[in-house]
Amino acid sequence: MTRPGAVVDPIDIGNVAQPPFVRLPDLKTLFSRRAARLEALCRGHPMADYLQFIAGLVHAQAEAVDRLPAGLLPGPDQIAFFHEHKLPLVDRLTWRRDPSWQAALDAILERLSPVAMPDPARAALEALKRASPDARETLADRVLGIDPAPADMAQACFVGAALQVSWTRMAALLEAPTVLAVEPPGACPVCGSAAVASVVYAEGSLQGVRFLCCPLCASEWHYVRIKCVNCQSTKGIAYQHIPNQPAMKAETCDECRTYTKILYKDKDPRGEPFADDLATLGLDVLVGEADWARATPNPFLAPATG
Repeated sequence: MTRPGAVVDPIDIGNVAQPPFVRLPDLKTLFSRRAARLEALCRGHPMADYLQFIAGLVHAQAEAVDRLPAGLLPGPDQIAFFHEHKLPLVDRLTWRRDPSWQAALDAILERLSPVAMPDPARAALEALKRASPDARETLADRVLGIDPAPADMAQACFVGAALQVSWTRMAALLEAPTVLAVEPPGACPVCGSAAVASVVYAEGSLQGVRFLCCPLCASEWHYVRIKCVNCQSTKGIAYQHIPNQPAMKAETCDECRTYTKILYKDKDPRGEPFADDLATLGLDVLVGEADWARATPNPFLAPATG
């Protein structure tokens, strides 16, 4: 890991005058691309078994998309109210969940039932298959942070995957011009989740532009560089990385002592922020040992797969 004495994060600002504020997910390709990236990262990786398990889970998410019943989206009056108050359009804490997320959960559990997995994951899968709809809703409240009570981590992995499918579908169906900035800037303008990572693009009109990445709905929103995602400070920002993983860095903030990862697409055009985040746990360990706390954990980092 390197810790430069001064911030060095060169920015090419000549190509982009007004980058788009938001990039909404492509529901048809998001999960299949993420699964393929995870499978590619498995090769020769010390966490290959874990990454392969998550790749299978993401493949199940991709198949669940086609089995979703009709859901709900905010109407024009709701959108106007959210804009006025700088609120997310389908806030994970306040949006009334429809049954489609449980349909996604059923599809994921069915797809993974014949797959070999560690005992804790198997026990969690079977428990969720037996759970009542109300019990599942209670667990969803905990996964989303509505209920502060801790959730069973193995069950939360599967429930979180189903909630991702539901919220990603909603995000994909929104019109980009209706998605405006919210407070705080580090919160997803679609669902209000804190950013799990960020990405700096390298191609076309987006060259050098940074976007934050939502762990729930997979939306990306523009955010300036050399600025803490957690506290918005521009002081004491530095970048840490592992020499053999140049595409992923940790942006650390001395003001709030947190960090958020950044994927640089010019270093690896194949990178996918959510997947590459999971595959660079060694960077989390090294930065954590240097006494920085992760601003927002990846929801799949502790799926009780071991």
